This record gives sequence, structure tokens and C-alpha cells, in this order.
Amino acid sequence: MGRWVKQPRTAAAGTIVVAGLMTGCSSSSAAATSGPTTAASGGLEFARQSTDVIDGIQAPVGWTISLWGSGRGKWSNPDAIDVDGQNIWVGYQNASVKDGSNNAINSTVVEYTLTGSVVKTWDVRGHVDGLRVEPATHKVWVTSNEDAAPLLNIIDPSTAALAPITLAPTAHGGGYDDVWFINGTAFVACSNPNLDANGNNVFPAIDKLTVSGTSATVSPVLMGNAPATDAVAAKPTTLNLTDPDSMTIDAQGNLVLVSQADSAIIQVANPGLAGQTVTKTPVGNQMDDTVWTTATSGRLFVVDAGKNAIYTINWSGRKGTVFSEAPNDSGVVGFVGTIDMTTGFIAPLSTGWIKPTGLIFVPSS
Repeated sequence: MGRWVKQPRTAAAGTIVVAGLMTGCSSSSAAATSGPTTAASGGLEFARQSTDVIDGIQAPVGWTISLWGSGRGKWSNPDAIDVDGQNIWVGYQNASVKDGSNNAINSTVVEYTLTGSVVKTWDVRGHVDGLRVEPATHKVWVTSNEDAAPLLNIIDPSTAALAPITLAPTAHGGGYDDVWFINGTAFVACSNPNLDANGNNVFPAIDKLTVSGTSATVSPVLMGNAPATDAVAAKPTTLNLTDPDSMTIDAQGNLVLVSQADSAIIQVANPGLAGQTVTKTPVGNQMDDTVWTTATSGRLFVVDAGKNAIYTINWSGRKGTVFSEAPNDSGVVGFVGTIDMTTGFIAPLSTGWIKPTGLIFVPSS
């Protein structure tokens, strides 16, 4: 059995309330039950419950968790992950650095089958952080160096060609992180922005990225200090997005940006078009990759750089459930859980992770 470590916090808005963390559990059938704590808006809830365990990772009973793949002693620090039909794509950062100061050290992009067999690998310059498959062409867009001097490479799986794309210097002074596609348009997170003397981001937080031939242009879609609606407080607010990070879409098809250090999830309806609207949901912890489930059952693929491995969790529940993960630089670290987008509450459901950073949902066939 594990032991419960109680870490009380003040239940004020935007703070973290922890009822218990299970540590040192060695049994796959360990059980302890308690109701979740109550937290104010933007707080964090922990529920004590029975768990399934593998490699020290714990999940609720009935949630089968499996080791799916790893660096196999060849690659390290997996991060970004995406799915395209019958293939899973993973970016391993190896020993590369975030600011591009040592591009001689390559990252490795690996194409897998759904069962975890390696199809092909590519060496990619720099520190791979964003990796997304373009739905129309099935080409894989890979961004490197999220802190500075960003790079973009596009892989064509049909020919195995890797095409470097020339980027202009960034307006925000940092790099580029995650990429997402909506109706043929590519959007990219403008990471590590320069801040003004008051700590405000007055530069783009999301850019539209347009590739023509071997070069790309960008245009701002969302400014770091844009007006928005606070979904929890139900009132206008002004953003200050200091850490644009991962991207996805919600159940309505709106573009979603996770601003990690700001503990905020930003939903953008009609991005880059007339009638664009922006909603902010404050949450009680620094979160990374976030997904809305697109079916009532499927597998969550969770990448853990600290374990140098990718795991799957078999899940069933309500379509549109929001899952997210807390990496090792969060206030409360090392869990995968759900977010209530009406309150900002986070309910950690799987603990024992070291550095979970990549997350996708693959529905059951």
C-alpha cells in the first residue's frame, strides 16, 4: 500500500487544494477511498481512489494503463506526439537545447504504427517541440527551438523527404512551439515572448503560418494582451499571455492555446477571421498538452520524458471530456487529470508521472 501525504493549502481562487497524494504504492490493487475536496474557482481537486499501477504510475481502477513505446536506448526526452490514421508520430528531443544555441545536436522524429512498431526515423535540427500532421496532405510540420531562433521542417511520409523552411525573425523575440490546423490554415504558438518593463506581452501569442515553397510568412492572430472574456468570472478581462505553449481544438472546433506558466486555457472562435472571439479559463495549476475526447471510449497516449516512454490509458466516459497533464515544472507536478471548463477545477486521476508533456486521444475504432 502507498501512504497518503496531506499538503493543505488555502482554498482561494486560483490556488491549489490537495487532499492527498499517493506515493510509494507497489500494489496494482491498492485501494483507498475518499470524496474529492472542495476548491474555489480555478482550484485543484484530488480524489483518493483505487488505482491500477505500472512503472509507479497510478490510475483509477478499471483504467488499464500500458507501456506503449520508449526511446529504446537510441533516443531520449520524448515530447510532442500526434496521430495520423494508423500511425503515431513522436518527437524525441535527445540532448538538444531550447534556444537553438547548439543545433549540432539533433532531435529525432519517429513514425510508429498504432501498435508501437517503428516505421521510420528522421534526424531534425534543433530542439523539437511542436509536431503536427497536416490533415489534407498528411505532411508532418515540426517546429524546433521554442525559446529562440526557431526552425520549421516539413516531413513528407510518402517520399521520406524532410524540407527545411526558412522563417523570418520573430516579432515576439522568442521561438515557436505547437502547431494546429483549422480548415487548411496553420496556427503556431509564439513561445517565450519578450515582456515589457511591467511584465506584459504586447506581441503576438498566436501567429498564422503560411508556407510558400521553402519559406514561410507569419501574421498575428491573437495578441498577448488581447481583450477576452473570463469564462469563470463571466466578465471581460485583458490577457497577459507570457507562456504560449500547446495547442488543440475544443469540442466546438475552436482553436485552443494553453498558456502554461499563466495557468490559463484560451479558446479562440473564428481565429484570424472577422468575428473572432476569445475566452480565457483560469485553472489552478500550470498545465501542458490538453485534449477534448472525440468519442465515448478510446486511448490516451501520454508521453513522459522523465521515463523516456509513451504510455496508453484505456478510457471510456463522456464525449468532450477535457484531459490535461502537469509536467515537472508545475505547482503540483506529475499527473494526468480532467478539467471542468465551467469552473477551472482540475481533478487529477493518474499520478506518478515524472515529466508528462505530450498527450493525444485516439478514439476506439
